[in-house]
Amino acid sequence: MQWFIVPNLDGPISGGTHYNRMLIGALRTARIQCEVRSLDRAESVLTEAVAGDSIWVDSLHLDELPRLARAARPGTRLGMIAHYLPSLVSLGEGLGPEHLTPAEAAALKTAAMFLVSSPFMRGILRRLTGAGRPILHVEPGRSLAVPSTLPEPPPVRAVMVANLVPGKGIEAFLRSLTAKIQGTDKLYLDVVGGTAHDPPYAERCRAAASDPRIRGCVRFLGELPHEKSLGKMAASNLLISASQMESYGMALAEARAIGIPILALRGGHVASLVGQDSGGELLATTDDLVGACLMLCRNRAEHRRRMERARIRTLPVRPWSLAASEFRTQLVDLERTRWQDRIPEAERVHDGG
Repeated sequence: MQWFIVPNLDGPISGGTHYNRMLIGALRTARIQCEVRSLDRAESVLTEAVAGDSIWVDSLHLDELPRLARAARPGTRLGMIAHYLPSLVSLGEGLGPEHLTPAEAAALKTAAMFLVSSPFMRGILRRLTGAGRPILHVEPGRSLAVPSTLPEPPPVRAVMVANLVPGKGIEAFLRSLTAKIQGTDKLYLDVVGGTAHDPPYAERCRAAASDPRIRGCVRFLGELPHEKSLGKMAASNLLISASQMESYGMALAEARAIGIPILALRGGHVASLVGQDSGGELLATTDDLVGACLMLCRNRAEHRRRMERARIRTLPVRPWSLAASEFRTQLVDLERTRWQDRIPEAERVHDGG
């Protein structure tokens, strides 16, 4: 049995929640037994799970991992779904064991195994935990095929798909855009993302967009269902990501599957999804990102060229059923290699104490 202690699958949308929902749904379709509990119902998992079961805890609950491990029954396997670590947002790829917060360090020491969505996160965890514990790597699915209609032609109709939280860099982008935009620039920007995660920050984003220099070109669409977010991307001709770090970058992968060019800040797994061969560009700073956006506003021929590249170099469809199959295969491999013997004795969750 696979037990998942995760945030509400029908709650506010985020990349992590979408990943959890789609993977668990695909596992159930594949007839892999799964049970889902919210953190406030975690005690039921600890009493119902039996030896051989796996208990997966979302990294949003990493503070609770040591407590859950102490209370879990012997023989159960407790793992972390490592969507991100808070310190990664501020420190990026230079994050080392000495930079971890006490809660992060305790969680990484406690987990017997990890589930990640990208080679980037797998590498980070290898560096932080050593080679002793298994890491399952299951990339997200991409169920959307290339739209049959071509994206809108220039001028730039851009979209940012990100919740309004500091790590996504939206306020800084809007303030830089205000300082650099010219009256002749034709730019339309839609921001798709929820405001409930950090209401004060969301309000600062709205205040930044209220400046007369950009007020007419920026719209906040709020949180949209996943399918409508994909539709908004398909109706756009540029995706912009001002995020400081992406452990995977699901919106970027979906934009690549749709076939629109991407401008994005470097950080995390982004470089694996964004490149010149697909019409994209990686930038080092927010000011550089704004400059690249405005360059496309002022050079329609270059914008068209990048749109054509993005259309030619789309990512292939990846069904979530394949992700479920990879999850199951890797679990079976762990059993075959006797995963218990790969964990240092001092760090085993159930050592009798």
